[in-house]
This record gives sequence, C-alpha cells and structure tokens, in this order.
Amino acid sequence: MTTLYQKYKLFFIILIIGIIGFLAWYFSQILICILIAGVISIIGFPVVELFNRIHYKKIRLPHALSVFLTLILILAIVLGLLSFFIPLVLKETRLVASINGKELVDFYRPEVLWLQDILVRYGIITKEATIDSLLKDNISHIFDLSIFSNILASVISFAGSVLFYLFTILFLSFFFLLDVMMLPNFILMLVPLKYEEQVKHIMMRSKTVLSRYFIGLVINVLVMIASYSIALSIIGVKGALVIAFFAGIVNIIPYIGPLIAIGTGMILGVTGVVSEGMYAAIVPTIFKVLIAMLIVIVLDNVVYGPLIQGRSLKVHPVEIFLVIIAAGSFGGIAAMIIAVPSYAFLRIVGEEFFSQFRIFKQPKGVTNS
Repeated sequence: MTTLYQKYKLFFIILIIGIIGFLAWYFSQILICILIAGVISIIGFPVVELFNRIHYKKIRLPHALSVFLTLILILAIVLGLLSFFIPLVLKETRLVASINGKELVDFYRPEVLWLQDILVRYGIITKEATIDSLLKDNISHIFDLSIFSNILASVISFAGSVLFYLFTILFLSFFFLLDVMMLPNFILMLVPLKYEEQVKHIMMRSKTVLSRYFIGLVINVLVMIASYSIALSIIGVKGALVIAFFAGIVNIIPYIGPLIAIGTGMILGVTGVVSEGMYAAIVPTIFKVLIAMLIVIVLDNVVYGPLIQGRSLKVHPVEIFLVIIAAGSFGGIAAMIIAVPSYAFLRIVGEEFFSQFRIFKQPKGVTNS
C-alpha cells in the first residue's frame, strides 16, 4: 500500500483535496458559521485580553466574563450600526417611491423619443410600443400585490434563519474565545502525526497574517465610511450616509468593490435630486458623486491602505484579481468578500506542503489590500 501511495502520490493528494472540497461545499453553511466565528475570535481576542487586564487590587474579571463582555460589545456595535442605518435606508426607499415617473419622462421627452426611435429601428420594440407603456407595464408587474404574501413568507423564513445562524456564530465564538486552543487542537486531532509540525506552522502563520488582515480591514471600512460620508455631504448629496455605508462595506472587495460603490453612489445620488423634481441636476450630480468618490478611492489606495494594512497579504495583484472574478461567478458578492483571505490561507497551506511547486513560491509583487 505504501509503494502504491508513493507511486501515485500526486493522484492521492488531488483525490484527498477533491474530497475535502466536496465536503466543504456540502457542509458549506456550517463551515461558514465556523469561519465567521473564527474571524470574530481573531478580532475579539485583543478585547478579551484588555478585559482580562482590568482589576481592582487583587480582584480580576473571570475569563469567561471577559469573553461574554467582548461578544456583547461586538454585538452592540453591529446592532447599533444597523439601528442607525436601517432608518436611513427606509428614508431612501421613500424617496424612490416619491419619484414622479411621468414628470421625469416629460422632462426628457426629446431624448426618450430619440431612444424609442433607435429601439424601433433595430427591432428591439414594435412600432406600436412606447417606452412609457413599457415602463408602466414593468412597474405594475414589480408592484403586483399578489406577490406580497410570498415576499412576506420569505422575509419571515429569512429572519428565522438569521436568528439561528446568529445564535450558532455567537455560541461558537464564545467557546473559541474562551479556549483559544480549542479549534487548533481539534484540527490537530484530524491530522496524521507526521504532518503535525507542518500544520502547527500553518496555523501560527495564518493566525498572524489573518489577524493583521481582519483587524486592519475593520478599521479601513470604518475610515472609508467616514470619508465617503464627509465627501458626499460636502457636495450636498441626499442619503450620503446610506451611500457611504454601502460603499465602505463593498470596498473590502479589491479592484471591483470601488466600481460597485461608484455605480451605486451615482444611482442613489440621482435618486435624491429626481425625488425633488430637479431633473436638470441629474447630470451634474452624477459628475459630482463620481469625482467625490474617486477622491476617496485615491486616498484609500495612497494613504489608508498602506497606513492601516500595509502588506498584510503577500499575494500578487493578478492572483487576487483572478480569484475575485472566480469567486464572484461562483458565489456572488459574499464569495468575493471572503475570497482574498481564503486564498491567502490556501497559499500558506500550499507553501508548507507543496513548496516544491513554483506556483507556491512567494511572488515578487505584493498587494496592499
């Protein structure tokens, strides 16, 4: 058996990786909960240490209480942000609902007729159809009252799932913080003894790299939200905080995130002026939002990124770009957000176990993401 393994070693390695990949996909929801809990434990560990140092004379906080207070603090911050931004999002929704579509179409009547003529000429719509009628049909379909019951059922189901996963993540996070060696020890139990030292080295390296990455990422997101909010407020954009919050979150996706942020910012910025009937301000608003957000993005690339995170993940920019594209096609924005740290971890594993392959050599170029 040993001879057979040595002869077809690469085949067995690929087979094992394939099986692990299948199991990770099959139990992806559980795995995601474990990963999120792991990230929370990485971010929360310095806070736990801070609580542990608090004492009055010889009386110190119990370690379990420090962990509990840390989770309460993290949960309070998240809920506080949501309670602050959800009303702003609802306000933005009311602005969209208040838009007078007829007035907007009438204001741009010459442009609408020109577009309609182009669409008829190329056979995209029939001669009898008009853009007005198409818009009305689509809007009436979107707001069809018959789908409201299905939406309500979906929202209730989603809320139940969120509460379940929230409890699961908090439960796992508590024990990961209570015993920082729990997860590493569990992983070592699954590893053959001859690979134990290599796996320990992987966990040590990945903890250092990912701790620096995630803590820097949280700080970077908060700084970007503040910067976007200030820049958009200066130019007088309505819903600046909503745009800033979304833009700051998606900014964690390298390269593509800023493009998504700019597109969303321009759409929501235009929504604000259209809801007030200021149709002539649409084009100026688009340019103002574009310039303001580009300035913040340049600041992020030149100042924030290098200062806050530095060279936290030693991965080539081309690798990052390809990984993000692949992750986006596979799992959307959520997959794009976790793609870079996941790939960095896999590179650490590859460098430890497959160092003979040149693909796992450290690249000369590194990213500041």
